[in-house]
Amino acid sequence: MYDFKTFGQMNLDIIFNDFPHMPNTGEEVFAKLFDIQLGGGPMLYPIVLKNLGYKTKLGTFLSDNEPSRICTNLMERMGFEEYENFNLKEENPVVVTSVFSWDHDRSFITYNRFVNETMLSEESVYEFLKDARVISAPIGHLEALKRLHNEGKKIVFDVSWGDSLHAKNLKNVLQYVDIFAPNDKEALELTGKETVEEALLVLKEYTETPIITTGKNGCMYYDHGVKHIPAIEHFKSVDTTGAGDNFITGIIYGLVQDYSIEDCLKLGNVFAGYSTTKIGCYGAIITPEIIDTFFQP
Repeated sequence: MYDFKTFGQMNLDIIFNDFPHMPNTGEEVFAKLFDIQLGGGPMLYPIVLKNLGYKTKLGTFLSDNEPSRICTNLMERMGFEEYENFNLKEENPVVVTSVFSWDHDRSFITYNRFVNETMLSEESVYEFLKDARVISAPIGHLEALKRLHNEGKKIVFDVSWGDSLHAKNLKNVLQYVDIFAPNDKEALELTGKETVEEALLVLKEYTETPIITTGKNGCMYYDHGVKHIPAIEHFKSVDTTGAGDNFITGIIYGLVQDYSIEDCLKLGNVFAGYSTTKIGCYGAIITPEIIDTFFQP
C-alpha cells in the first residue's frame, strides 16, 4: 500500500528573481538570481513526501526530448525515481514556465500542451491510484474519482486558474473531495464574493471542510464555523513560488498520520512557510527537524 499517489504533468521552471522591473518592448533587464528547477503542481507532493520517508508514486508524462531529460535528471538528483511514464505519443509533454518572482507576487509565461490523465482510460487511472491511502483527484475521470472515494481514499484537489473558474463548474468533483484549498484570489473568483469569509461560506455548500489560503496571513477554514490559523512568522520569505503546493503537501503529510484537520492545516503552514525561504518549489526541501521545530500535534 502506498501512502500517496497522483497524476501530474511534468513541470520545468526557469526562475528569475531580484530584478528591477519587467522589460518593456526591446528592453533587456538583468536578474541577480536565476535557477532551473522542477515546477510545482501535483508532481511536487510525492517528491517532497518521499524525502520525508513516505511511500509515494507519480504518474506523469515524458518523452525523450531535452526538457524531459532535464526533468529526469533533476528528479534523480533529488533521489526520486518513483514515477511511471504514461506518455504514448506527444513529443513535447513537459510544461515549461518562465517564472518572474518578486517578494510580493509572481508572473509566468508558460508552454503547455496539456498532456495529462484525461488522455488515459477510466480503468487505467483507477488501477494506478487504487492502492494508495491518499490521492489527488484525477482530471477528467469522475467515475474513477467516485469509485476511489467510495473505497475510503482521502482525496485532495487543487484548482487551476482559468476563464471558467467557478464553484458551480466544479460541483461534480467537489462532492467527492476531502481537501480543497484554493488561495484567496481563486476563492473570490470561484464564488463571485468580495471577502474571503463570504467565499468560504459559499464553498461550504460544495465541500464539507473548505480551506482558503491567505498568503502571509496563513489560512482560513470552515469547521462548525469560520476558523483561522496564522502563518509561521519565523520564516523570512524570499520567493513564494510553490508555496501553495507545499501547503497541500503538508496537509497530505498530516492526513497519512490521521491528524485532525486543524493539525493538518498547521502542517500546511509550516511546509508553505519554509518553502518560501529559498527560490523555487524545491529550493527549501522541508526536513523532519524543521517539522519538529514548528509543529507539535
